[in-house]
Amino acid sequence: MIANWIHVIVVHVVVIGTPWLLYRVFVHRKESLDNKHWKGTYSFLIVLGIIAGVAYFTGPIATDWTKLVLDLYPQDLVENHALWGRVAFVIQGIAALIGIMGWASILQEEKPDKRIPVLLVILLIINTLVMVYTAHLGGLIRRPDLML
Repeated sequence: MIANWIHVIVVHVVVIGTPWLLYRVFVHRKESLDNKHWKGTYSFLIVLGIIAGVAYFTGPIATDWTKLVLDLYPQDLVENHALWGRVAFVIQGIAALIGIMGWASILQEEKPDKRIPVLLVILLIINTLVMVYTAHLGGLIRRPDLML
């Protein structure tokens, strides 16, 4: 049960953190890529990637718990949720790698690549949409009565 709650809590951190990062990248996209805002963004990209990993790898345990507590287990919804969760995790991992690249450039006293903001805006828009859909599927697992 604890792993289920860990999954539910950390997933919400990622679902809220990704659009917030998108906003942050968009607002600071024209600033120098080695200033304090971008250093914070690189750091949060890395942290959010780690949190997304925790969410992804606690998913199977949450699935096992859900099978025990639900009378009607929606196998198709769970599989779909897991698939889109994997897609979101991979995209978040790529964004985290960009955060590592930004920090690596700064630590080597180089300017991070000027294409980073555009790439991050694209990735984070896509991942926000993927995560909203994944979260919707996760909600339907517990509340199938909300299905249209």
